[in-house]
Amino acid sequence: MKLHELHIQNFKFFPKHDPKSPLLKIGGKNLLIYGENGSGKSTIYWAIYTLLESAFKDGNDGKQKIKEYFTKGHEKGLVNIHTTTAQSQKPYVKAVLDDGAGNQKEYLINGEDATITAIQGNSDVRESGMASDFINYRVLFRLHHVKHSKDNNLFGWFEDEIFPYIIIDRISRVNSLGDVYKDIKQGPKKVKDFDEPDTEVYPNQAMRLHPEDAVKKNYKKYQAYERKLKKFNRKFKGYLRERVIRANEILQNDFGQNFEIKLDYEPARASITADKLNWADPKVILKIPRYEGRRNVVKRAHSFLNEAKWTSIGLSIRFAILEDWTNRPNTAELKLLTIDDMLLSLDMSNRDVVLNLLLNRYSADYQLLMMTHDRSFYEFAKRKIETSGKKGGWLVLEMYQDNLAKRAQPYFKPLKTSLQTAEDYFKQHDYPACSIYLRKEIERCLTNLLPPKYRKVPSRDDVNVLVDAKLNDMLLNLEAYCIEDGIDYSELSDLKTFKDALLNPLAHNDLDTPLFRDELKKLMKAISILEKKDRARPFHRSNKNMNFNLTKPDGSYFSVRMKSKEQVMLLEEEGKPPRISVFSKCKVSGIDNNGTVTNYEENFDTLKEVYNDMCTRFGIGTQQDISRKFDYDGKTFDQKIAEMGL
Repeated sequence: MKLHELHIQNFKFFPKHDPKSPLLKIGGKNLLIYGENGSGKSTIYWAIYTLLESAFKDGNDGKQKIKEYFTKGHEKGLVNIHTTTAQSQKPYVKAVLDDGAGNQKEYLINGEDATITAIQGNSDVRESGMASDFINYRVLFRLHHVKHSKDNNLFGWFEDEIFPYIIIDRISRVNSLGDVYKDIKQGPKKVKDFDEPDTEVYPNQAMRLHPEDAVKKNYKKYQAYERKLKKFNRKFKGYLRERVIRANEILQNDFGQNFEIKLDYEPARASITADKLNWADPKVILKIPRYEGRRNVVKRAHSFLNEAKWTSIGLSIRFAILEDWTNRPNTAELKLLTIDDMLLSLDMSNRDVVLNLLLNRYSADYQLLMMTHDRSFYEFAKRKIETSGKKGGWLVLEMYQDNLAKRAQPYFKPLKTSLQTAEDYFKQHDYPACSIYLRKEIERCLTNLLPPKYRKVPSRDDVNVLVDAKLNDMLLNLEAYCIEDGIDYSELSDLKTFKDALLNPLAHNDLDTPLFRDELKKLMKAISILEKKDRARPFHRSNKNMNFNLTKPDGSYFSVRMKSKEQVMLLEEEGKPPRISVFSKCKVSGIDNNGTVTNYEENFDTLKEVYNDMCTRFGIGTQQDISRKFDYDGKTFDQKIAEMGL
């Protein structure tokens, strides 16, 4: 099942339930939210967290804690400060799940005894909580805190962030590791003292030699506790060993780090006398046994590694645990991965890695809810989603604080493209505003479509530095680009003809003339066509092998070995099959001319250039669409494009 609707009323920043809220239309999709500071974005994170976490609050103590969350004025209360006592104002959080076939289920918590009892006894909600994960900047902050401490003990992080959500079957089939650990930490259950029946004592080692059989029976309880403690230490140590293997694979293969981590486990210890339990928490010590091919050169990992490397370690461990469905309920109804500003503490290289992992790997197992107050990251993530071919599986929202309302409250901005906004202004006869948004949209389209050759120019200050070209230059370059990449320019020619309406709308003597309105209408039509042409999806990585073969009717052949020097991009046009764009620099490393092999290096600016050049050398005609000519790993680019299922 997937999260279908999220109802929030008078919880933290959210006021009375809004029947028009877009959170009621999640529809099982992944969710990306941009929210400015103070908009209520994090309320969504904490509403879902509180709902699922309530299933872990056991007994009367747990019931009281949940009540406190929904008690206005309580120091731990999460109730909106403007809530009244009216029943219709009662705070609540409700999640509606849907299996895609119309079967729905609700999780509800509102602080009343009935809903608390229901959620405490609901194993489905508990399983969903264990199968879901919540990551925000504080998770990484905890890791950074460890980095700046005297040792590398990660146990506190495991206890708080991991223990409540995993079940190690070899320790307990029903209780989370967190529950098991809390029970063990309390020591063996006390028994009556044989000599003083009104006194209770811990079962302990000294009972073994007691002459009374009743006391020796209590000694067996001590032995059972010792076995339980040893089993916990042994099995958790094994769990760490398994997860760190996968963590190292992620660290090296995904984050590109050239070192290895190890988690040394120092077991929990309990020293027990009749009247005292001396407990020592275990330790999980991070070590670096291998760094850049050298063994044991890093003695103090927390002081040696920089923040980026330390963060990549923490995320590798966390992701290794996310992938573990052996010790977490794989059959849970709901599997959410909710992220709130977690990526802000990452450097740009790590941001890109993590975003790729979330979109391409973890979205297969989890419904993703990503939230950020960083506008540039939001735009970056949105573009990644658009070029991933999975845009239909995402709901993208923007949140702001509505200060015009009687009381500040969240405001969800209706999402429109710049072209849609321009059309609105056109209908309102606000032609200058229409022109401004048309310009904004065409700049976006051209930036995504044009290769650097046509959208970058040398800087006036330093000719060796390329800067963004002006819109006028990009519009003038569009025709040349279209010819090179095989795009029909005729349907876009109005962009050049009426570009002055975009570049300087206020230069028109009369903005209300039918002529100016007609220019804007033609521009809107041309831009709507331009929007349907995209060159933003990476297809073949930089510095990756690729080949093509030419064959004459007589059977003689000409084979070219080469490498891409920059990413090969897909060119997508509505109504046409996707193909590769010719604009990718490449390097030939060798040719085989009907059995005569020549190894050498030669650079080319485009795939079309190298293809045409080699066709000329071999004396064979060229083809317009070269996607079917280039190949990699035994398959043509056409075949690999088909496998993408676009």
